[in-house]
Amino acid sequence: MQLLAAGKKKPYILDLSLANDQPCPLGIWLADRLSESLAHAHPELEVIARDRWNLVCQPAEFAHDRNQKYAQNEQRAQSLGAEVLIQGNFAGVRDGIGITLIASDHLAGGESQFEALAEIPVTTEMQAILTSSLPQRAELEGAFRASVGGIGSPLCKICPAPEYTYVAKAKKLQGVVITQLRVNTNGSVENVKIIRTPNPALSDAAVRSVRNWRFTAARNAQGESVSAIVDVAVAFRLDVIAPDPLAAAAGSAKSRGSVATAKVTCKKF
Repeated sequence: MQLLAAGKKKPYILDLSLANDQPCPLGIWLADRLSESLAHAHPELEVIARDRWNLVCQPAEFAHDRNQKYAQNEQRAQSLGAEVLIQGNFAGVRDGIGITLIASDHLAGGESQFEALAEIPVTTEMQAILTSSLPQRAELEGAFRASVGGIGSPLCKICPAPEYTYVAKAKKLQGVVITQLRVNTNGSVENVKIIRTPNPALSDAAVRSVRNWRFTAARNAQGESVSAIVDVAVAFRLDVIAPDPLAAAAGSAKSRGSVATAKVTCKKF
């Protein structure tokens, strides 16, 4: 088990949400059952009981985005003694429900992140809990959204740091460009789009770079490679690098950026 291998024994499972981060009564029920199942299957873990969540004071500040909300959840889970926070989402699939779970030990100062995928049948008990029809997992031209409803995330395999363009280098631009791209089943990249950028000059460099990256394809719950759409952050920083003697003699030195991608490995926890 990956949690034990990482030296973490106290997980807490958040309510599962729909693919669009919307709450759903079934997500609460699923989290309850998952927490019970994890505690039963692995008694060596100290699974934090979900009914303790309301014992912790809610944050006074309203969360304005999903990152702020997750940070608040980390603080609440940490106050309960949790070392690992497990979040997840679900969506309807052909034969039931697709589930993606992501576990992180960031709240305990770690850097480990694990992903688990599953597809389960819809029971009569689940049907009774649903107040409306379950949204189906979206598919666009044969590609799924990464880390949603039983689909995993692609893992960057060959992703060299982006080079600055002449304009970006001359203006000493820095910042993070958020791109969205499609990773095919062979790991190639296409349909690169800019979601957010601090400057158009960095956008050009980011697009040129990620088009040449190669990934390990995302997988579904059956372990099959699937095409996936994923957001990737490309960070540009003007680092001070000691010049190479040969490069200095030639009067040239290249400024390079750095890349930060949302890498999630498909490991069972």
